[in-house]
Amino acid sequence: MSKLTSHAALIVGSALFLSLACNPGKPDTSRVIANVGGDKVTEAEFQDVVKTLSQDPKEAQSFLSDPAARDERANLASRIAMSKAIAAYAKQTGLDQDPAVKRQLEQQEANIYFQALAKKRMPTAEPTDEQLMAFYKEQVERMKAQGAPSVPPFETVKAQVAQGYKQQRVQAISLDIQKEIKAKIPITLADDYRPAGE
Repeated sequence: MSKLTSHAALIVGSALFLSLACNPGKPDTSRVIANVGGDKVTEAEFQDVVKTLSQDPKEAQSFLSDPAARDERANLASRIAMSKAIAAYAKQTGLDQDPAVKRQLEQQEANIYFQALAKKRMPTAEPTDEQLMAFYKEQVERMKAQGAPSVPPFETVKAQVAQGYKQQRVQAISLDIQKEIKAKIPITLADDYRPAGE
């Protein structure tokens, strides 16, 4: 389960993460597992965080119920509590009003939204052998056009082909999302700030 907790370590530090983990619309009557300056972290909220961090529901359930994962659960709960404390302290000290901090939070928020959009569109199924072979053939043609003397057989590089195929899918989905956003939310840049080719 270290994959889940190492991923959590990257995310939990963000106040945005906490705002995404909370669900203010529903009253939460589950057990309080932490109290941070009067702000409670409930078991239901903790479970939601774990389910958000893990892409595999079975992994999340194992993390939540396996007695052997108790220390990892405690560490994650501690990180969540510390993140809430940091956010509360930033508000107490007025740091949340600092223009530079606001800009950074805005960028993090946009990144989280973008990742969520991409995750919703990303196929969960592994690519088929037919898809991989078609991708392999495209890459072989590209490499031959660039003058590559020889190309390894498909079976030898199948794992790398699968990785390349997935990366290409991520890039295509990313471009599709950006096009969709630009179509719905007009963006105008000054001439001297417009990227070449736009």
